[in-house]
Amino acid sequence: MSLTFALGMTARGLQATENRMSVTAQNITNADKPGYTRKTVSEKYITTNAGSTPIYGSVLGTLDLYLSKTVINDVSNVGMKEIISQYLDLYNKNMGSTDGASTLATYMNDMYSNLQVLSTSPETGANKAFVVSLAQNLANGLRNISSDIQNQRLQADQKIEETVNTINTTLESINELNERIAGGGNDAGTAEYQDQRLYLMEQLAKDIDIQYFFDSSGRAQIYTQGGQALLTTEVRNISYSATTSMNGLITYPAGFAPISVNGVDITTTLKSGTLGGLVQLRDQTLVEEQQKFDEFANTLKFQMNSILNTGTSLPPRASMTGELQGLTAATAFSATGILRVGVVDNDGITVNYTDINLAGMTTINDVLTALNGVANINASLNGNGELVVASTLANSGVAMNQMTSSVGALNQNFSHFFGLNNLFEGTGAETLDIADYLNGDNDYLAAGVFSGSATLAAGDRGVARGDGSVADAMADLLNANVAFNAAGNFSAQSNTLTRYMQSIIANSANRAQIAENEADTANTIFNQTKDYLLNKTGVNLDEETAKMVELQTKYQASASVIATIKTMFDALLAAVR
Repeated sequence: MSLTFALGMTARGLQATENRMSVTAQNITNADKPGYTRKTVSEKYITTNAGSTPIYGSVLGTLDLYLSKTVINDVSNVGMKEIISQYLDLYNKNMGSTDGASTLATYMNDMYSNLQVLSTSPETGANKAFVVSLAQNLANGLRNISSDIQNQRLQADQKIEETVNTINTTLESINELNERIAGGGNDAGTAEYQDQRLYLMEQLAKDIDIQYFFDSSGRAQIYTQGGQALLTTEVRNISYSATTSMNGLITYPAGFAPISVNGVDITTTLKSGTLGGLVQLRDQTLVEEQQKFDEFANTLKFQMNSILNTGTSLPPRASMTGELQGLTAATAFSATGILRVGVVDNDGITVNYTDINLAGMTTINDVLTALNGVANINASLNGNGELVVASTLANSGVAMNQMTSSVGALNQNFSHFFGLNNLFEGTGAETLDIADYLNGDNDYLAAGVFSGSATLAAGDRGVARGDGSVADAMADLLNANVAFNAAGNFSAQSNTLTRYMQSIIANSANRAQIAENEADTANTIFNQTKDYLLNKTGVNLDEETAKMVELQTKYQASASVIATIKTMFDALLAAVR
């Protein structure tokens, strides 16, 4: 072997060592870079008559595509579980506890206690005022928690638009890397682009559940789990515009724009990722919570109003306006039983009354005619189509005993059907409030009843000052089983109003805890898989440092060989001269 050949072989070895040292230095420098994988040099050798010699090889990453796919699937689950946990945790904090002060459950318990007090001292105005105040607090609380729910739904909807924009930006970045990878070779830059692309795909998967593969040119082809293309040879942007307001009547699909790709609505196909979690919160979980409150509010309103409408306040109301709107004289009317309508003075003394047989009436005009047939009573429909019943005598008011009256498909008493003496008004928890007449004067809260005695006569006491039977019946109602329709994640059931409210609060806490546990579990699984991937493909500083020392020794040895050959060349040249 000639000195020239030995020099060339040693120089190639020195260059190969330099390349490996460069890659090792890159590994050490980028050890903490997110998504970076350990780089290696795939050295190549050529064989000559004198033996083998190294030539420059490819720089390769240590990507594990199969394990990375598991990580990407796991991170989608993390994205969904985390966002659901965050929202339900806030919702549960807004809800309060079953035994905390100033909560809906507390208002229910306080209302029960104070209705009992009112039933024993109905003549005390302060007792009526306190019951009305508690009813107002309960209505306010239901409206407030409904507002919180709808605000969270609005935030989720706006977050959907934000997440869609982030997804589109990430897809554009991945597409740029696709082009660089497809146009590159097996150099260090290409390996780095592959790292960056897989890291971005992991970020993408946290936002939306995806499926993907790599084509023959090395480009990543990305699709939704429902099969809609997001990135092939070009980016297919997702489109979505958030709404600007929210209430319980706004639901998918009519209430929201579609989350679409190429004109195809993918909303219902989103089962994981942050986007899937936000859709579930907006369209299912928080909707279910609102439905339960609406069912409670409507049941509370119906049951409490049914009882209060059997009563007559003392002093009596000079005029009563119903809640039922849109009535005309021709509106159909169907009822059975007897209704007692009369007039009493401010002390509850009977002025006059008439018992009305409701059977045979077919229109609201028949109702008006019968009511106007009672002495000192005027009945009409106002501009909203509401029934108005008023006393025409000064210092007196309307008194009603519902007797055996049964009106409409729900078999309501007469006053309840028209909503003449309601405690609550509104539809659902979002609009529940106390009746306007109680805001004006708490004394108009009915605690007793107008006498239904067959021997009642003018001058007799029609409403007893110490009668608290209506208040007592309302207190009993709060602890009596009533029927609730299926609502949200609750099945139809027979329960008390108080326990139903406690169940809503307890269920919200349970949901939040389950969501937190599921988020923790998803994170644990993801971190385990991610750690395994990092152990396999990440940079171990101790190993790389040891490798650098080894390469340094090898480099010094090659340099020594070159120095020796140089000395031999110098000796040879000197001999020739």
